[in-house]
Amino acid sequence: MKLFLAAAMFMVVGASLAAPTGGNATVCDSNLCTWWHDSGEVNTNTRVQPGNVRQSHRYNVEVRLAGTNNFRPSFVYEAIPRNGNGRIHSPWDYPNDNTLGEDVDDGISIEPEIGITMAWSQFEYAQDVDVKITRRDGQSLGSTSNVIIRPSSTSYSLSTSSDGGIIIRVPKDDRGRRFSVEFNDDLYTYRSDGQNYIHSGGDVVSVEPRNGLLIFASAFLPSDKLPQMNSDNTKTMTPGPINAGDWGDKPILYFPPGVYWMNSNPQGDKPKYGENHLKLHSNTYWVHLAPGAYVKGAVQYTTSNGDFYATGHGVLSGEHYVYQANPATYYQAIKSDGTSLRLWYHESVGRQTWHCHGPTINAPPFNTMDLHGNSNEASVRITDYKQVGAFFYQTDGPQMYPNSVVNDVFYHANDDGIKAYYSDVTAKRLTIWKVHNDPIIQMGWDSRQVSGVVIDGLDIIHTRFRRSETVVPSAIIGASPFYMDGKTPDTSKFISLSVSNIVCEGPCPSLFRIQALQNYMNFRVNNVSYPDGLITGSFGLGQSIVPYVSGMRMELHVENWSIKGKKVTMDNFQSDRLGQLNIAGEYWGQWSIA
Repeated sequence: MKLFLAAAMFMVVGASLAAPTGGNATVCDSNLCTWWHDSGEVNTNTRVQPGNVRQSHRYNVEVRLAGTNNFRPSFVYEAIPRNGNGRIHSPWDYPNDNTLGEDVDDGISIEPEIGITMAWSQFEYAQDVDVKITRRDGQSLGSTSNVIIRPSSTSYSLSTSSDGGIIIRVPKDDRGRRFSVEFNDDLYTYRSDGQNYIHSGGDVVSVEPRNGLLIFASAFLPSDKLPQMNSDNTKTMTPGPINAGDWGDKPILYFPPGVYWMNSNPQGDKPKYGENHLKLHSNTYWVHLAPGAYVKGAVQYTTSNGDFYATGHGVLSGEHYVYQANPATYYQAIKSDGTSLRLWYHESVGRQTWHCHGPTINAPPFNTMDLHGNSNEASVRITDYKQVGAFFYQTDGPQMYPNSVVNDVFYHANDDGIKAYYSDVTAKRLTIWKVHNDPIIQMGWDSRQVSGVVIDGLDIIHTRFRRSETVVPSAIIGASPFYMDGKTPDTSKFISLSVSNIVCEGPCPSLFRIQALQNYMNFRVNNVSYPDGLITGSFGLGQSIVPYVSGMRMELHVENWSIKGKKVTMDNFQSDRLGQLNIAGEYWGQWSIA
C-alpha cells in the first residue's frame, strides 16, 4: 500500500489491522480507498453522542476491485429529519421538544412519523469496482428486479450474492458516480390533499424510498486539489471536541480521519453543542477534509486570498444546529438572511474564487453556501460536491456567482436547488433529489440582468411538491415574484439562458412557473423527458403557469419535450392537454414548442 495525501499526514492501515487511535480505519491504495468509523451509532430517534457518527440502521456496504474476492467495508452514514434534536428553538433546549413554536414551520411534517431516513456511503476509486449492499438484519434484498438505480439514464450491471446482497458493478469514471439505490419493497407513496401530506386519499405526488441509500463513487482528487502540507503551513486537527481558536492561523486547516465537533462550553460540566462554528483566521484559505473526516460544524472564511478552498472527501455536518440557527442570536432559530448560519460562508468576499472539490455536507440548517460582500466579483468552481439530509426548509443548493463552473454534483435540497442569478455560469451533470419548497432552477426574487447561463444535464430523481404554488414555484424551472416589497418589474433588463437534457423521474410537477420580473430573451429549453409522466391530479401540480406582466417579452423556445414518450407540440401544449402549459395569451408569437 502507498501512503496517500501528503505522506505521513494521512493514516493508512491494512484491512486486518486494528483501527487507528480514535477508531477510524482508512484503507487506501492507488486503486481504491475506503474508510470506517468504529464510533458508528445506530440510532433513528435521538441525537447521537458527540464523538459518534450516525450509522445506517438498515444497510451495510462493501467495495472491491471488480472481479476480485477482497471486499472492504465502506461506512454507511445516515441522516434523519431534525437530526434527533426535535423541534427546538434554542440549541440548549435539547432534549426538550416542541420549543420551536407552533407558528414556525421547519419544512418537516410526516417524515419522522413514517420513518424516513437517508443513508450514504462514499469511496475513492480508479478502477472498475463492485459495490455490495446487504441488510444489517440479515434479510435478503431480493432479486435484481427489486432494485431501482437512479438516475435511471445510466445503467449498471447487477447481480446477487449468496448472503442476500445486491452487487453493483460501477465502471471507472474520472468524474465519479453519484446514484441512489432503491428497492421496490421499501417505497413510500407521498399523497397530498393540495396543502399537506396525508396518509391516504388525495393525489400521489411522489414515490420515494423510506430508507434512502446513496452511493458516492469519487475519483481521487487531482493534484491541484491536494494542498501541499507541511508543519509550517498546516494546522492539523486532532479528532475530538473543537474549542474556540483550536483551528489556529496557518494557511491550511487539515482534518485527518476522525470525528470532530464544536464545543462552545469547554469549561462547563455540560458542554453545549450547536452554539459555535469555525470562523477561520484571515491567514487560512484552505480547508481539507480527509476521507473519513466527519466534522460537526460550519466554516466561515475571512481570507482575502484570491483563491480559497474546501477539498477532500470528508463530511461537514450541520446536525448539531437548530433550524435557521443564527449566530447573532446565540444560534437560536431566528431567521436572518444576513446572519443565519451557512455551512460554507464568507462575509466579506471580493474578487476571489472558491474552489470546492469533494466534500459532502449533511443536515444543513439554512442556505448551504453564501459568499457575502462584493459577491458580484466572486466566482466558484464546484466539483464532486454532495448535499444530503436537507429536510429543513431553506436548504438551498450553493450559489453560482458570475463566471462560475459547477460540475458533477448531487443535491438533496428543500429550497432553490440551482440558482440562475448571475451571468456566465456553466453547470453540467447535476443530480437533484427535491423536497417540496421552491423550484429546482430558480431565476426570480428580483429583477436581474443575466446572460450566458448554460445548465446541461439535469437528472431529477425525485420531487415531492405538496402544493401547487407560484410564489415558491412548484416547478422544475421557476421564477418567484419579488422578495422585497415596493419593487416593480424592470423592462430594461432581461434573462437569457439555456437549459438542456433534463430527465425528471417519478411523478413530476410542472416544467415552468415564471413570474416575469424582467424580459426573457433567447430562453431555450431543449431535450426534456418525463418518462413516468406529468402529474395530472386534482390541484393542478402539473400545470405550467406563465402569467402576463405588462411590457415584458417572453421569448421562450422549448424543443423536444416528451411526456411518457409522447412529444409536446404547439398542437397539444395547452393547459388541458399533454403539456399542461398555461401561458398568457399576450405572449403569443413570442414563444414556441417544437
